[in-house]
Amino acid sequence: MIESKINKYNIMLIDDDFSTSRFHQIVFERLPTTKNIIFSRNGKDALDYLLGEGQYKNKTDNFIEPDLILVDLNMPVMNGFRFIELYTATKNFKENRPKIVVLSTSLIDEEKEKIESNDDIDMFLNKPLTKEMVANLMTNIW
Repeated sequence: MIESKINKYNIMLIDDDFSTSRFHQIVFERLPTTKNIIFSRNGKDALDYLLGEGQYKNKTDNFIEPDLILVDLNMPVMNGFRFIELYTATKNFKENRPKIVVLSTSLIDEEKEKIESNDDIDMFLNKPLTKEMVANLMTNIW
């Protein structure tokens, strides 16, 4: 009998709301396509992690390169749009090209236009994510 191999992906969740991140973690963990989950509380922390700066300056073997980044728009310190703007300009992004999904509970027209006009953003999803939304995302984004 031939077994089909399931692709597994490293997921980065960037959201300042701990409850939402925890809920999304549970949703992703219930799918066979999730390999690892990385958390960041804001865009600055995520950028530092990805670029090996700040508290992550001495990357170790524990560093996990994300295949998929889900980023909330409204966060303190550095919002989602600023994170995307800075990260997509880096060599790290250009070499690894993870998928980027923007998350928000609501959008104003200006934010919708910004998302639609940015080729580095692969998708927008409303929060909170459901198991069905995540399963659909993991099937269709690759």
